[in-house]
Amino acid sequence: MLRLSKKYLVLSMICSAVSIPVYAVSNMVALDDGELSNETGQALLTMAFTNPSGNGTGNGYLDYGYYKLGLEAKMELNANIKTLQLGCGGINGAGGCDIDMSNVSLSGPADGKVTSSVVSDNGTPTWSTSRANTSAVLTNPFIEFAIKNPDNAATREIVGFRLSAEEILGYLSAGTANVANPTDGIKSFSGYLKVAQTPVSASTQQAMFGTTSDQLIYAKITALGNNRTVTTNVNGMTQGSGSYTTPPSSAYNNSWGINVPSQSVNFNFPQTAVTGNRMSQLNLVVRDVPIPTIAIGADSGALLMRMDEGILGLANNPVFYMGASGTTAAGCAATINTSNCSYITNLKANVTVKQNFNLIHNLPITSGGYLSLQSVALRWPGSASAYTYNLTDGSIVNVADNYTTTSSNLILNSGDIAQPGWWMSFADPLDFGALNPTTGIPMQDVLPQIATFITDYLSENNISLGFFEAVGAGLGAPIYKGIGNIQLADDARAVMVLENLLLDGNQKPVSNCWGNLKFC
Repeated sequence: MLRLSKKYLVLSMICSAVSIPVYAVSNMVALDDGELSNETGQALLTMAFTNPSGNGTGNGYLDYGYYKLGLEAKMELNANIKTLQLGCGGINGAGGCDIDMSNVSLSGPADGKVTSSVVSDNGTPTWSTSRANTSAVLTNPFIEFAIKNPDNAATREIVGFRLSAEEILGYLSAGTANVANPTDGIKSFSGYLKVAQTPVSASTQQAMFGTTSDQLIYAKITALGNNRTVTTNVNGMTQGSGSYTTPPSSAYNNSWGINVPSQSVNFNFPQTAVTGNRMSQLNLVVRDVPIPTIAIGADSGALLMRMDEGILGLANNPVFYMGASGTTAAGCAATINTSNCSYITNLKANVTVKQNFNLIHNLPITSGGYLSLQSVALRWPGSASAYTYNLTDGSIVNVADNYTTTSSNLILNSGDIAQPGWWMSFADPLDFGALNPTTGIPMQDVLPQIATFITDYLSENNISLGFFEAVGAGLGAPIYKGIGNIQLADDARAVMVLENLLLDGNQKPVSNCWGNLKFC
């Protein structure tokens, strides 16, 4: 039985060997050049060469020859990477990595978002089939080499290579939890990315104003025909000082100071390019952000003042309320009443955003991108050029790398010039969805600036006391006086800093695992 099996096996192998060439020959047809030119088809592998901008000696960011080997196909990829560290030490120095990320996930794009009244959940990306069941799609992936002196075999030198694709559609996330002090995520980033125009909905923290030495207010008042200079009496409002005065019972929360309620601060980040080596923080500046009018009534609180000379030679430390007796901040805000209320108007701020990269978890990708390593600064073919962003109409114009502008309406953004070391770049703007801080913006750095602006205004606009107001103040009665519109100068800008604020659900990472694992 064993021998018979061997016979049939040998016979079968012989028949197969004979039949294969017969089949191949019967289907292969020789074509001449003319016939071949009439045929159409597509190769799986393609090669391309991009000429240097000059003679190829590296005299400029584009003066290199670029050889590209591509795969004409679509690749699907779902990946989790526990730790991604590239360029640690190396050309950019010890003590850091060019790229350092942990708990990185790449999947297909999200197809929905959570709608919730809970700020920390609202906007969280969702996948109808679960994230782990989706894949990023890389269309026409390729590897490319940058060559110095490409036409000279003796001096030819590889100065860089990159891994890329003509198009990438997917969702990249880093980190496992949207918390205030994460220890994972994007710790160091070298590369180039553009942040798409992004709406910001924030609010300031409630604050007490006018009681510290950096918030002194100087003003001029006219009483009974005489001019007086008045300043806030900081020592009299500071507990522990030798001249501390107990605030009246009508003061806000029985404390000195003017209550500045929380204010909504809503604006758009313009499209901005972010580029550099070993960055750990996203630094953006938005200019001329309008701050809503701050309405002040008598219930907003009281300030202890000091006059250079007492009225009628009597009391010279009056208690001052920035609203007529009985007025409230809410009422002043609801109905404009410049005769009895005070309003701080025309306040604008230059907002600086300092946000650690590890607080930014979700990066939707809808275009091409690349990961490269180079020994010199160079521009890879097809990478982003420098551009201007028009603040008025949002238009974008590509410009040369050496372009300059003095227009305050244009934001000049750098192009994608890969620097020595490892470099990660994304072609099109990344859409963060929304940046909605879950905590208020501290006002302590802004209040001294507001005090300066108020002083500038009051130095040019006297506060006039009526006869009974002046006599009452001379006898020690509090002054209830609405100042009206305290309109700040057009060029007055407060500097407001948003630093490492916890963002809403748009930046909440979603597990790319089956089951309840946060990372796998």
